[in-house]
Amino acid sequence: MNIEFPPTIVNASQMERGQNYLPVSKQRFIHERHSLEQWAVQLAARHHPHNQKYDVPAAVRAVVHAYERPGSVVCGFSALALYGLPYLVEGADTTLRAPTPQKLTASAIRPSVARLHAPHTETWTLTHRGVPIRVSRPLRATVQALQQIRRGEHSWQTEPIPGVSPEMVKAVQLVDCARRHLGLQAEDIRASALRQINQRWLSRALDLSRSTADSPKETELRLLLQPVVRNYGHTLVEQYPLTVGGKAITTFDFAIPELKIGIMFDGRHHWEYDQRQLDTSINLTSMLHGWTVPRAGSKTMQQCVEVVEKTIRQARRR
Repeated sequence: MNIEFPPTIVNASQMERGQNYLPVSKQRFIHERHSLEQWAVQLAARHHPHNQKYDVPAAVRAVVHAYERPGSVVCGFSALALYGLPYLVEGADTTLRAPTPQKLTASAIRPSVARLHAPHTETWTLTHRGVPIRVSRPLRATVQALQQIRRGEHSWQTEPIPGVSPEMVKAVQLVDCARRHLGLQAEDIRASALRQINQRWLSRALDLSRSTADSPKETELRLLLQPVVRNYGHTLVEQYPLTVGGKAITTFDFAIPELKIGIMFDGRHHWEYDQRQLDTSINLTSMLHGWTVPRAGSKTMQQCVEVVEKTIRQARRR
């Protein structure tokens, strides 16, 4: 498997005069145009255990630090970044295991390094521009990332979910992402985590997890909606297709089909002009066929749940 990303990694002698670069390590750099967006950097730093800011993408950091430490293995969230997990990986320390007697604490240009205990066989060898990089296998990396969550080594902002701790919400989000985007199976994660993670804690995370969430925010919305819908004796259906006259109109993120309630989570791309026009058309077509379509954004999920509950009550009174 090839590791691909837009930035070109350069050393000091390759930097062009008059251009600005970001340090990945003491020896290697990328052009500043490949920096993460500053709002995301600041937000991630607020939730980092040491308020560390990372302007350089996680996958780039992992490649550079692994290359500079021959024999090392990229682990946890850093490994998941190399596998292309599109969420949760930014803002985490680069984590390696290496044949070294002493631990190394992470910084903006340095990885966290722990001792590599032989034999370390649960690895794949990926390549970036012909350079081999040893990486924990996806299942192993997911278990390592769950351990990082448990130890408080990586955190991020989550929506308050009644009855579910913030740590558990993060674990469910991670498992959802690994299942949805890396194709992992819940029972394989359970087997890989045997004697590695508290089984009661892991079982709760796996029980709450689904393979249908496109994003961590969808996971949060599902966790908010499920108990409310269940309280009224209904089942929340995920990824429900709406078809009219044999034509597919849309797929609702969540639905209560018997009440014709279809719920959508609108991520950032929904604010683009063309997507807004499509969303409006979907809403109008759905309404013409008797559906109510509450839409939630990242800041309006609680309000969306209130609307869904009120709509359920109104439907039950008809």
